[in-house]
Amino acid sequence: MRILIVDDDETIVSFLTELLLKKNYVVDIAKDGEAGWEFVESYQYDLILLDVMLPKLDGISFCRRLRERKNLVLVMLLTGRDTTTDKLIGLDSGADDYVVKPFNVQELAARIRALIRRGSTSVSTILECGDIRLDQNMHEVSYQSQVLKLSRKEYLLVELFIRNQKRVYSSREIVDHLWSFDAEPPNESTIRSHIKNIRRIFKAVKADDFLETVYGQGYRINPNFTLPKTHQNISNKAKNELLDVSLVKIWQDTKHLSFERLIAVEEATSSLLVGIFDQNLCQKAIHNAHKLAGSLGMFGFEQGTIIARKIEIIFESEFKLPSHFTQIHQYKFAQILEPLVRNLRQQLEEYDQKAINLPTIHDLVDEKINAKIIAVDDDPQILMTLKTILEPLGVELTCLDNQDDFWEKLKLIRPDFLILDINMPSGKEGLDLCLAVRQNRDWNWLPILFLTSCNDVEMLQKAFVMGADDYLTKPIVPNDLLIRIINRLQRIRTIRPHI
Repeated sequence: MRILIVDDDETIVSFLTELLLKKNYVVDIAKDGEAGWEFVESYQYDLILLDVMLPKLDGISFCRRLRERKNLVLVMLLTGRDTTTDKLIGLDSGADDYVVKPFNVQELAARIRALIRRGSTSVSTILECGDIRLDQNMHEVSYQSQVLKLSRKEYLLVELFIRNQKRVYSSREIVDHLWSFDAEPPNESTIRSHIKNIRRIFKAVKADDFLETVYGQGYRINPNFTLPKTHQNISNKAKNELLDVSLVKIWQDTKHLSFERLIAVEEATSSLLVGIFDQNLCQKAIHNAHKLAGSLGMFGFEQGTIIARKIEIIFESEFKLPSHFTQIHQYKFAQILEPLVRNLRQQLEEYDQKAINLPTIHDLVDEKINAKIIAVDDDPQILMTLKTILEPLGVELTCLDNQDDFWEKLKLIRPDFLILDINMPSGKEGLDLCLAVRQNRDWNWLPILFLTSCNDVEMLQKAFVMGADDYLTKPIVPNDLLIRIINRLQRIRTIRPHI
């Protein structure tokens, strides 16, 4: 697979190049936007890693130009800016993902794998063509369970053909895909030699005629090896419609949950003050503060989210202390917590009394989404918010507060998209459920987005390892959520037109 890096930071470029070459990617490098654009006009790429701040042509303009020209290449923006506004601008320009520098190497590698899996005609890490299997993680090709010994270029050639099973590739197109710009291109006899070796290797395991020559055009997989596509067809008809979501109504319908959670935190703080605190109270306080932090921000209560997060962190630090933690220490913790909790109540009451006109969303999309989505989350406020955001756009949303009936609902509804929470009442089952979907042959193509309050880097890495396509932290930013869902659905329908 071929990746273009457009970045003028030599350190970042060196780091990315080394990382990608180890993963068997073909890498080209451009140090400014105009040079990058020349590459795009000359070669076909599977992914572009694009810095936002570039000389000559900035990353946002670069990305917009790509989408205006109907170029659907995957784009990952790289930037040092971490505000919600910057992310929305980047995603709204047509980018598929947005990574903030400095980035963690494991996280970046996981995000690249997730993007490429999402952009492939097969979203599984296993590519299949008849009895031929290509394992992208192990970089192995097998036929009827026999592992074939292929050189790096031979492996990349087989991967190219299996990813595009009906396409004919000329020698020139093979060079464009598998040799980087700064490498000396091979002549046609070298390509013929690679093809000959691949045929010989497959013939040895009785997979004769795997590759055939289309005279005057190039090479392709023999149609006898290709598998028919059997996935369900999805209509993409839609009419233009404005989106107008009233978060005020959601607040009025669900505010009792926020105040109940606040009361639980207040009770735990009071118990600390009088020295009758125990681990059960502490765990309850952590849970409720966590839920407050995850839900308040979606109503525009940013300060409330910050306070709730601080309260959660303080209770977590107390919970980790040894059991002989004295009443004096508990009282000191309570003195820190008490003004925060009081401030949080004051803010919630002010929000409620003023019934402020919270932001609504207009003109986010040009057409209805017309999709079936399943959301699994134990927080009713989150599920109600998702309904209010998505259903006016034609989404048929099914909300599950646990996963007991998940597989039954999956078969019945046949969704186009899946939204999961990581932290469910019975533990981190969201990750397990994601992995189970990826391992299921009927559903491993399904786009999966994690929507969670957990912003821990290690947890994020686990989510991508388990097969996530995207990862958003609560509180919900409706614009961000919608853009990501629309991007994923458009791409999956483009690369899998018979879904």
